[in-house]
Amino acid sequence: MPKKSDKPQNEKITMRQPLGRVSEEDFQEHVWGRKARRRMKVRRWVKFAATSVVMLAVLAMGFVATETLLRVSEMPPEALARTQPRESAAPEDVTRPAPEGPPLRSFYVPLKMLDRNDDSPMLVAQAKELEATAAVITFKDGGGYLSYPSNLMQQGRVNASQKMRYRTYWTMRDLQDKAGQRVVGVIHCFDDPLAAGAMPEASVLRRGTLDSPWTDGQGRRWLNPYAPQAREYLLAVIREAAALGADEILLCGVSFPGGNLQGAVFPGQEEIDTDAADAAVKLAKARNEALRGFIAEAKEAAGEAPLYVMIPGQAALDGAPELGGGIWGCAADYIAVDTRGAPWAGDENYWRTRPVLPVVETPEDAQGARDYIVLVDEISDIQRSAAVRTSAGEAAEE
Repeated sequence: MPKKSDKPQNEKITMRQPLGRVSEEDFQEHVWGRKARRRMKVRRWVKFAATSVVMLAVLAMGFVATETLLRVSEMPPEALARTQPRESAAPEDVTRPAPEGPPLRSFYVPLKMLDRNDDSPMLVAQAKELEATAAVITFKDGGGYLSYPSNLMQQGRVNASQKMRYRTYWTMRDLQDKAGQRVVGVIHCFDDPLAAGAMPEASVLRRGTLDSPWTDGQGRRWLNPYAPQAREYLLAVIREAAALGADEILLCGVSFPGGNLQGAVFPGQEEIDTDAADAAVKLAKARNEALRGFIAEAKEAAGEAPLYVMIPGQAALDGAPELGGGIWGCAADYIAVDTRGAPWAGDENYWRTRPVLPVVETPEDAQGARDYIVLVDEISDIQRSAAVRTSAGEAAEE
């Protein structure tokens, strides 16, 4: 029978006492009581930590919300308007602001000036003399030819890059580094007779044939905006131009062909009952959606480079069948309006009342606009240069 302890019940028991002087009951009570107190302390600390984390999260959310509201309240009305979603191409969208930041006063670099080493210093001097801020360089011309050696798989089939001595990359770097110019890379899109001839599956086809490209009134073939092969080829060119260092991308020819399309077939287009009363409306809507979808893909392909999409001057006012109406409010950063030849472009007051981004042939045509793009059409200039070299080489051999 265990011996009872003579120790008073209210005397404090410590672990320093020899075990032989502590009863088994007192020892168990001491150990389990200490564990209980330890668990209670741990629970208090966990509860305190959790409460602190919740309070800090609430304070942080309140700070972020307050900061956001303050910033929004300081934004100008036009900036607030740009944050609102655009459901359709409203007529007032024609007053969309031109690019913010430094003025975009550009000058055009002719393709022939990308051919020789001594042309680059001349272009740098020209940029400084004109007090320009941007140089416009054609990366893909209206004939479908590229002004730089391309590594694209598709171009091997299209043969769009002639591997000539064009110094596009080095000229671009000189203009950027020595003259502080932004480079606007021009890319012609669906108006591409070269690619359309080489890739029938990506082209607009002639009715009644399976692989014969259709030609418009000028004898030009077109890529089909519905064809995935056409879109992927153009998107690859856009990615390559951005990777080469173009600061901004200007897309031309983002449209369906115009004129008489009775003999044209667009594979991939949804079948529409031509006898229906709303057939024309449905067709225009389908084409407009196809172009807007491509522009959204092009915006992603351009990466950080702002994307401009050029439209004819008249289309800026009342739309165009080639666009399926209008493309205001599309995914492009800015719409560039081709004012060359537009009768209203000579009005000096036009640019003060219509802050759009004009595309002009000379800086003088901009009528004092803060931002403008100078563009000169050089259809198949690269191809013509190649032909001249070939003829010169054949003459030398003879």
